[in-house]
Amino acid sequence: MSEPQVIILHVDDNEANRYIVTRILQNAGFTVVEAATGVAGLKAATEHQPALVILDVKLPDINGFEVCRQIKANPETAFIPVLHLSASFVQSQDKAEGLDSGADGYLVQPVEPIELLATVRSLLRIRRAEEAALSSSREWQTTFDSIKDSVCLVDQEGVILRCNLAMMQLFCKPSHEILGCVHHELMGAELGIGDGACFRRAKETHQRQVLEFQSTERWFAKTIDPVFDGYGTLIGAVFILSDITERKRASALLQEQNDRLNQLMISLQQQTEQAQQANRIKDEFLAVLSHELRSPLNPILGWTKILQTSQQNAAKTQYALETIERNAKLQAQLIEDLLDVSRILQGKLSLHTVPVGLTLTIKAALETVRLAAEAKSIQIETVFEPNVGQVLGDSGRLQQVVWNLLSNAIKFTSQGGRVEVRLERIENKLETHLSEYTQITVSDTGMGISADFLPYVFDYFRQADGTTTRRFGGLGLGLAIVRHLVELHGGTVQAASPGVGQGATFTIKFPPIAAEKLNQADTAFHNCSDFNLNGLQALLVDDDRDSREFIAFLLEQYGAQVTEAESAHDALSTLGQAKFDLLISDIGMPDMDGYTLIRQIRKQPSDQGGEIPAIALTAYAGEIDQQLALAAGFQQHISKPIELEVLMQAILTLVGV
Repeated sequence: MSEPQVIILHVDDNEANRYIVTRILQNAGFTVVEAATGVAGLKAATEHQPALVILDVKLPDINGFEVCRQIKANPETAFIPVLHLSASFVQSQDKAEGLDSGADGYLVQPVEPIELLATVRSLLRIRRAEEAALSSSREWQTTFDSIKDSVCLVDQEGVILRCNLAMMQLFCKPSHEILGCVHHELMGAELGIGDGACFRRAKETHQRQVLEFQSTERWFAKTIDPVFDGYGTLIGAVFILSDITERKRASALLQEQNDRLNQLMISLQQQTEQAQQANRIKDEFLAVLSHELRSPLNPILGWTKILQTSQQNAAKTQYALETIERNAKLQAQLIEDLLDVSRILQGKLSLHTVPVGLTLTIKAALETVRLAAEAKSIQIETVFEPNVGQVLGDSGRLQQVVWNLLSNAIKFTSQGGRVEVRLERIENKLETHLSEYTQITVSDTGMGISADFLPYVFDYFRQADGTTTRRFGGLGLGLAIVRHLVELHGGTVQAASPGVGQGATFTIKFPPIAAEKLNQADTAFHNCSDFNLNGLQALLVDDDRDSREFIAFLLEQYGAQVTEAESAHDALSTLGQAKFDLLISDIGMPDMDGYTLIRQIRKQPSDQGGEIPAIALTAYAGEIDQQLALAAGFQQHISKPIELEVLMQAILTLVGV
């Protein structure tokens, strides 16, 4: 087996021996530097820094044992392993003397190539291991010394084994004067506090001990953490000494304050807790964002690829486009909702509820997982009871619920398995009370759920075990999101499983839609063909050409006359030259943003457009962005991507066309 390019120095005054050994090493892939004398060998060792020195003992100028001693005595070459190879000094006392002189190995001539190479490789492995250990030790010590608090490691008797730079600086002593001292004795001598009771409690209880004490003018906190070996046996402890003088002084000052300062402390504590809560919500938001954005992408990318690479008939093309549009809208809605996911985690999410037919919702979700099911030859069976009726809910979120259940079912079902989806209307007549609800059931023949884990199946970040995490991936968010969304719709979700390997069944129950709610929802919809913007003069401002031309096209389809401006400066110039009924402006634009534009417009007299109705149409979709837009002078704020009905309703509200 060929070795990496490694330099070996071979020192031997016998040219024949040197030639044979060199050829053996070169054939094994090593680079060989030769020397015939001890002096030449020492010089070559310094210049070439070889990975190994193969050294004869009998040399014409310097004894090989002395050459070895000089190599090991030189800091530049001390780390280089030395292998004695001698045909003259072959007795046991010779080998002993060679090893005593610092050699790492001793072979006698003649030596078989296989033994020589095995010894060489062994010494090289040892050197590499030593270098790695040394590097690791240096890295550990660098990290240890970078700790600002004074830290030391002690054995079971409290004798200091290691200490960091901060402890040396605290006691103004080098490490060799600290190592070997008993910790509490050193503390007593240097800081005037030598109580060893804290250490004894740590050893007895096997628990962290924390003690605060004062030494002259300084306050310290001493933390003791027991250290155990791999078998759970106590082998020592870690002492951490922190200077808390400033904290103590601040605490003393705070204690001297009146009730107003006490209230301030409470307020600061509450703000700290709120900040921690905000960080937790942010982390969970990022996890949900990563987990959930992918659901509509499969049919979008899949159908797009099919349409790009193959010719489809008109019906199939229309079906593909409808699927792409539906899932693109779903993803846009998910993005908008996930931007406010902190409200989900706090139970403050507002659903856009309308009457929803669950049959279509389930079919749409099935489309998103069909390719994954086909890839595993999983049979999906559907049982849709006719005339189930509608439920009042957010269609995008309901599709997300069904998708999560289907995705889990397919993920945890083996090749050739089966998944069943049922939709039915349940009526349970109990005495004189009629209990009625719409029920979705998703069952599979997959890996099932253990009885121990079943109560936690809907918890955030929970999966059955580490093996499941490694085998199937995921963050354990899907079912938690399902439960949250179902409960927001006034429903319930339950999981059932006979046990591991016997499949699982998830059942969702939604309450019936009230008649008055259905009527209210019906009246909330407008037919797009009813909108009429004839005669409306609109000024549209957006630096993005595609977005600007698309919105202009929409408005012109309903009779509006649109003047386009690609910047805020162009808009101000255009507004001074003509009279407009409506301003629609983007917010994020170069040079001058939409906020500055509307503020400048509002400074103008009314006959120069100062009171023009204005809509902010922007990708800045947060609640704070809406507040900023209204405060700047806009009357309406609509987030991208736009819904035509929302835009038209905003225009009708402002200008009453």
